[in-house]
Amino acid sequence: GLDWRNALSDDNSAYSEVQGGLFRNQETYAYLQPRQYISFTEYWMPVRGLGGISRANSFAVVHLERKNDVLLISLNANHNIPDATLRLLDGTKVIVSESDDLQPEKLWSKSVQLPDANRKYTFELKSKDSAILLLQTEDQYNWTDDSNIKLGPQPNYVIPPESARTEDDWLQAGDNQELNGEKLLAMATYAKALQKFPTNFELQKASGRILCSLKQFEDAQPLLAAAHARNTTDGEVSYYWGIALEGIGKDADALDAYEAAMRSPQHRGAAALRIAEWKARHGDLNGALKLIGESLAAAPDDLRAFELRVMLMAALGSPPAAARRAQLLLQQFPNSALLREEVGSPYLAHLAADPYRVINVASQYMRLGLYSKAANVLSRTYPSVPADQHEPGIQPPQENPLVIYLLGYCREKSGESAAADFARASKLSTLYVFPNTSEERAALDAALRSNPQDATAHYLLGTWFFARALTAEALHEWNAARDLHAEIPALNASLGWALFHETHDTEKALAVFEEGIANDPKNAVNYSGATTALAVLGKPAAQRVQVLERYPDPKKMPLPLVYDLALSKAEAGDFAGSIALFHGRFFGREEGGTNVRQVWIEVKLEQIQSLAKSSRCKDALAEASAIGQPVNGLDFTSDGLDPFLNSARTKYFLADTYDSCGEKSKASAIFNQLAADSELSNLVWAARSAKHLPNYDSPQWTDRLTSDIPRAEQQAQRNNTNVWWIYIAGALRKSAGQDETGNSELRAALLLPDSHMAHHYIRLALSESNNP
Repeated sequence: GLDWRNALSDDNSAYSEVQGGLFRNQETYAYLQPRQYISFTEYWMPVRGLGGISRANSFAVVHLERKNDVLLISLNANHNIPDATLRLLDGTKVIVSESDDLQPEKLWSKSVQLPDANRKYTFELKSKDSAILLLQTEDQYNWTDDSNIKLGPQPNYVIPPESARTEDDWLQAGDNQELNGEKLLAMATYAKALQKFPTNFELQKASGRILCSLKQFEDAQPLLAAAHARNTTDGEVSYYWGIALEGIGKDADALDAYEAAMRSPQHRGAAALRIAEWKARHGDLNGALKLIGESLAAAPDDLRAFELRVMLMAALGSPPAAARRAQLLLQQFPNSALLREEVGSPYLAHLAADPYRVINVASQYMRLGLYSKAANVLSRTYPSVPADQHEPGIQPPQENPLVIYLLGYCREKSGESAAADFARASKLSTLYVFPNTSEERAALDAALRSNPQDATAHYLLGTWFFARALTAEALHEWNAARDLHAEIPALNASLGWALFHETHDTEKALAVFEEGIANDPKNAVNYSGATTALAVLGKPAAQRVQVLERYPDPKKMPLPLVYDLALSKAEAGDFAGSIALFHGRFFGREEGGTNVRQVWIEVKLEQIQSLAKSSRCKDALAEASAIGQPVNGLDFTSDGLDPFLNSARTKYFLADTYDSCGEKSKASAIFNQLAADSELSNLVWAARSAKHLPNYDSPQWTDRLTSDIPRAEQQAQRNNTNVWWIYIAGALRKSAGQDETGNSELRAALLLPDSHMAHHYIRLALSESNNP
């Protein structure tokens, strides 16, 4: 069926695959309304009010629960089962028997007083022709036989390196990235695959689909055209080809493609909606309404089709009938903001909490050409909502520039003047504003036609382009915005990272970030960008410290910058300054974030190494002995240090300190332990430790390190913490004597989001190259 990944994207056309609140693909259903559902191949299953699940199949879900000598039976049918028989049995003896017409929306339940509480009873569900549909005996389940259970790590297919991938491997790699929301990576993966297999049908289709999702219609069209030429019956290809053709302005050809997609049962509803929207925008409301009926015939529970039908009914001159229809539908879809609009009772507080909710409602009207109705939604003054009901930093809709740009666009399409709205939008803050949809792109283009000097529109349009990997277009817009109004919040941060990743002009990126620190001094990205640029350029740690100390409010400095400053001070040898940063500050934990204990241990480890290298062995050994001890005023040192104290890296540097300070036996014991470690991420420390031991075999260790590099690179390709594994791969290369390649990989890894303090370790590894 229509790929649900794109139904969840900003491609609103894919909403037609919502079936009664369920997103669907060939295997599973995932419920999006506030009710409880379970996943099951080919079916959706209501489990409301059961209290649990004893057995489920394609016909029903049942829960059996004992309370003393009473058995509570609850059942939800998955579809209508007329004249069903429901029985409770003791062996073959019938205890209870009832007949009922079961329906998914109705819970069937029964409390049965048991004649013998020591017996186990069986529930049975039969159809009207006496076929057994479901059978469940208390406490009896279908367990997998022990002989078929494999303990330990389960077999898992690992996608091979790029040089060894088949066509299917490339498809799986891209598919995994799409499923994880990494659209840009998926696009790059499919592009690489097509270089190797340019005529592969599935790769053409997958690449065209992801390009459509990213609004790169000109690139998507030839790929989908080639796929369509090979298989004109593939509904998915026809559907996305239609989107691509519509996106480049070839409406007549797009309609032909959508009509071809309608011949596919799985795509009929979605394609009919696309044609209906086109007809409505071009004034054929009756034709659009007819197509909505065809869409609903193919997808009878599609919320969006119901919404469009209500909107069209109202537009055709039947507002009361449309309102009555909307009121009935709200009983089935109570969370529909559009239906609330049509009954005249919008949930203003809900809309006010997120400007994109307002934009979504307005966009639905815009796609039908109902610009006046969209303007009504966009022009409201929405109420204030409590802080805990909206994302931090989000302004009310009337203060969001996208909302106001869209308002101006709608007024322009309605024949009114948009100048005042565009002027107002240009003065609003762009913080936490992320343009995403085709309607937003059209509104920004309209604003720039009205006023080419609108810096805010240039900046937001650049953001729209950059999110789709259209880097040249993004840089053009951002540079235009910078020339007009360099103080736009986040402009320098966005431009700097674009220069980093796409043009690799590190010097220029550094200049842009430093300008951003002056223009937008509390934006943490400008600081992290500047310190990264300095690290890539091989500048000393002291320069990073100078940059970070420009933050205007040290007590409220974001924790990632605090950690970076503490580590940079340690790298620069300012241990007193580094340690002072840990006092008088709360270190909150966040999922996937850095643990303050890891930073603390690393700072102390740097201090110990510095003391040992300065021949201050007494102080070095004292600090090494106390490294895991609690420190007054630092509550986080009282527990949780062991994982970091016991890491191979920490043990190695402590052993190195013992060795250089005369405690040879203590050092040797640790080196022997580490040299035997076969864990991939510890292999560098194993090799370093082996060098301190007798009979070190350099060629053997070089071969071992070299042979494990591909393993680390594979981990980097399939792991969310890929910067960590790229660091491991680069460190392995350097340890194996491949300094130039290793350093290149490490510098590139600095441009990735930090994880497990990899950036700090990379800086140290690169520093070792400069100071062997």
